Amino acid sequence: MVKFKVLLVTNFGKPWNNGWYYKAGFEKNGHLVIFLNPDKKSNFRDKLLEKVKIFKPDFILITKDEIDIESITECKKYTKVIQWYPDPVIPGWLIPYVRVVDVFFTMSEGLVEEFKKYNPYTFWLTQAFEPDFFKIKKITKEDIKKYSSDIAFIGNLGSKPQYLPRREALTRVLKEGLQLKWWGPPIPRKIKTIPLILGRLGKAYGGEFVYNESFAKVCILSKIFLAFDSMPHIKKSMSARMYTALGCGAFYMCQYVDGIEEVVVPDKEIITFSDYEEMMDKIKFYLPKEELREKIAWAGQQRVLKDHTYEVRIRQMIDILKDVLF
Repeated sequence: MVKFKVLLVTNFGKPWNNGWYYKAGFEKNGHLVIFLNPDKKSNFRDKLLEKVKIFKPDFILITKDEIDIESITECKKYTKVIQWYPDPVIPGWLIPYVRVVDVFFTMSEGLVEEFKKYNPYTFWLTQAFEPDFFKIKKITKEDIKKYSSDIAFIGNLGSKPQYLPRREALTRVLKEGLQLKWWGPPIPRKIKTIPLILGRLGKAYGGEFVYNESFAKVCILSKIFLAFDSMPHIKKSMSARMYTALGCGAFYMCQYVDGIEEVVVPDKEIITFSDYEEMMDKIKFYLPKEELREKIAWAGQQRVLKDHTYEVRIRQMIDILKDVLF
């Protein structure tokens, strides 16, 4: 296999940033990676071009708008620029990037044809799981008390339109008298959200943004990991959360995403539901069935560890790039 030199320009500011997982995926495939954390200072373009000229990468990989369009154009005089966009939402700034990069990867298969209007070298590349970052060193009594729950949710409950149905679904769970803990950024403190924060949903907040080992502990210590992707109507737009939760051993129950059955097997590796009534029926069915939950969670974990790690995903990316660029 041809080995590449990769300049990875994405956010490395926090330990949960996906850039760390991408870097591990490249390195496990034997590629040489250096990374550059985005910097909005005026001399960033100079720093970037210096890296390109000294390191001489086979390609630069970006995810969002880490590099301005003019800098991408300048970098393309020396190397290729690839973008792997990790969201199913198309913001206004994105299309100029799709146009200018050499190859564009989207995590949503249902958006491939839309993006191909701007760049014929557009491909679907779903997200994945990087197991090395989610190893549990030890589970303490404090962990069991803190992270255990019948139902867990990890994600954003902010005020963006794609997040509002999550609030409704989780409130429905709480109204049924079931134990729920949710983790992630706190609900934004605004006058209109005060009743929400002081109500059942606010009181069910676990109190922190979980990532890496703490994320894994929630997966292991919760009976049901409940999930909602932001754009389930877009074909195969599953977020990295699905792969991560499954890889950590969670019993994963999620709102059905169009085409998800082509990636993981419903009722054998995950559980899906179409509406809140079905969600509640399945929660009540699986909660008392510990052995069945463990069987399904194990099968989902094995599928992810075999087919959906970043080591596998980067290999798939490189195969595509070799076909169209190298």
